[in-house]
Amino acid sequence: MKNIRFEFNCTREVPFYAHLCNQYLQNEQYDVTIGKTDNLYYIEAKGEQTQLEALADAIANDFLISTWLVKPQITAIDTPLGTKKLLKTTELDLEYCQHCQPQLGDNQAAHFGDIGFNCPCCMAHTRISLDEQAVSLADAKALVKKLDKLGTIELLQGSNSAGAIISFKPIENQSPEARQQLVICNPNNLHAHFSVNDSQILALSSIEKPFIKARPISSHTRLKQPIYEICFAKSRLLLVICEILRQQGIDYVYIANSQNPKVTMIDAKWSLIETPPSAQKLIINAIRQPLHDDAQAGNYQALWAAKNIEITTDEHGINQGHAVMPINNAASCALHAATIGDNKPKHIATLYFSNTSKTQIVTLDGKQQLELFFEFPTLPDNGYDIVHHLELSPQKALLDKFKARYPDDYLKLLSLKLKQPTDNIETLWAIAAIFLGATNQTHQASPSSKMELCDFVVARAMCHKGANAPRVDFPLTRGEAFRSLNWCKTLGSIISFRLAEEENIDKLAFGMHDSFADYICNWIEHLDQNISIKTVVIAGNSFANEVLAQRVALRLGKNFSLNTNPQMDLDGLNIAAGALYLKQRRH
Repeated sequence: MKNIRFEFNCTREVPFYAHLCNQYLQNEQYDVTIGKTDNLYYIEAKGEQTQLEALADAIANDFLISTWLVKPQITAIDTPLGTKKLLKTTELDLEYCQHCQPQLGDNQAAHFGDIGFNCPCCMAHTRISLDEQAVSLADAKALVKKLDKLGTIELLQGSNSAGAIISFKPIENQSPEARQQLVICNPNNLHAHFSVNDSQILALSSIEKPFIKARPISSHTRLKQPIYEICFAKSRLLLVICEILRQQGIDYVYIANSQNPKVTMIDAKWSLIETPPSAQKLIINAIRQPLHDDAQAGNYQALWAAKNIEITTDEHGINQGHAVMPINNAASCALHAATIGDNKPKHIATLYFSNTSKTQIVTLDGKQQLELFFEFPTLPDNGYDIVHHLELSPQKALLDKFKARYPDDYLKLLSLKLKQPTDNIETLWAIAAIFLGATNQTHQASPSSKMELCDFVVARAMCHKGANAPRVDFPLTRGEAFRSLNWCKTLGSIISFRLAEEENIDKLAFGMHDSFADYICNWIEHLDQNISIKTVVIAGNSFANEVLAQRVALRLGKNFSLNTNPQMDLDGLNIAAGALYLKQRRH
């Protein structure tokens, strides 16, 4: 007889795993104990080799991959830690699992198109709206015929396809800063359209069905944007529609208003970029008592209640009855949010890079004194002002050479208009994209948005295969209170490399990311000498740029412990939670 434990270690809660643990406990076929410690789920069993092998096969089949799963393992144990008590569960939003997906999502199956199919494993039929359950296979085929005729349709208001729009063409009437999103109908043909790696494919297939960012293959005839957000169907209805479309030879369709979470890879783990406003209440354990009972940031409200922080989301924005977190303090909030599990956090640097709040580097020393070390400068929002600044700087000679060699790009620079705010890395990358010749390569009649220009730089950096790259300058300027960036010198450095190696855009785009990460690492090492840095917190939605996130984590991870605060998100509810600990707050 052997005692073994099946462990599923996750970076954040996975409600489906708790649901499965409870199902195994209630299944008379198995004699098991179950438990959960933080975000580690486990099932323990005692038995003969053949019994345990059968159990292992069943668990391997049932426990679908989660985006948040870090390390599943089987260990031999002496004494069980678990109990015969059911785990507390939160409401699932899973609409299908590996048991029901082949039944209702495969055109050869007897129950193909049965949206209300009763699944004993995920019990999704108990959570799907009656309107959606009433949709028959004939109705789904009629929806696809309507899509064929009109080119665009809106799906039913369901739990995971709440008014989602699908279309054969890019969906208009969205914000110019919104990236086009695609749902993949034929996963087998994914590599024919996108450059994706194994971890991205696993994430797409996971329980959460997240959006990931992917670059189309370079020779693609139709996908002309530098980067797309892609996902697999999250709802049963969309699953069936995608299968009908796959039969017609369609590999993907455009989608909008979808509830799929958006994730990015940081330090070899997936992080949630922002908690969707439609999310249910989240409860986070906090060791430290905050200074305030409530705080609000954007669509998120944080409340302190008996050693827990309760966070609620509101799609309609701020409730005016509560104190509002000053946007200038987002970096400090991110630091506090990442350390709510520590009694006395100290020796911390936080990199908060965001395109919505001020990009800053803040530190907490050994006496828990908070200091602002770096703040990204506010860049001009139009090409004329950018040129004006460069002409007044030592970079004028380089700009003149650029104007002479690339007159069309220079004219594009003059006509550039950038959306506010402009105190972030995305704005610098968008300006740099013009100097890299982005507008010649996108072949668009209308001017590119800031996001598209920034995506051009990121996508080109993704194409670079080597480790060597040009060393781009990111020199600091010293103000009275904090340091900033001499952005004119950075652009001059980029212009210089473009003039010297005009054919090697991929290498230069990668070099911009790698050099910036290297400078950041040097700054943190400088801080380490002054106040001793033990941990670096990585936060802010600018780290959705996986090239930047990867280079920063690679450089800093060699000498410092990295904290990506995975139980929250990069930029959203973490700011509201951290605002509870701010010493000063505007009311």
